[in-house]
Amino acid sequence: MPDERMRSGPVTVLIALLLAGAWARPAQASSWSGLQANAMRCLQGGQNSACQTAILQAESLARRATARNAFPCQTLLLGLQADFIMQQLGDGRGAQAIDAVAATGRGCAGL
Repeated sequence: MPDERMRSGPVTVLIALLLAGAWARPAQASSWSGLQANAMRCLQGGQNSACQTAILQAESLARRATARNAFPCQTLLLGLQADFIMQQLGDGRGAQAIDAVAATGRGCAGL
């Protein structure tokens, strides 16, 4: 029987991808409109390259939110990153993820 610690579930993969994205490239300046456009291409069109770009853009904005002590916004952006990764893995949340983009836009207004 395989060792349970060696099994990799979706959460483990999600955490690994988030960490890889955070350190693989330096954070780039990002805008909400740029993230929103890539988010829609990722979530509606299933474009993996748009998902990867959206992950990096959300990371950049999350860092900006942290610097401004906008922790609720940071949390929303981290949730979006998870949605983009799950989309890449073929296990997206569909309309709920698209709704999360709109909610994040409202929760991060002025960032």
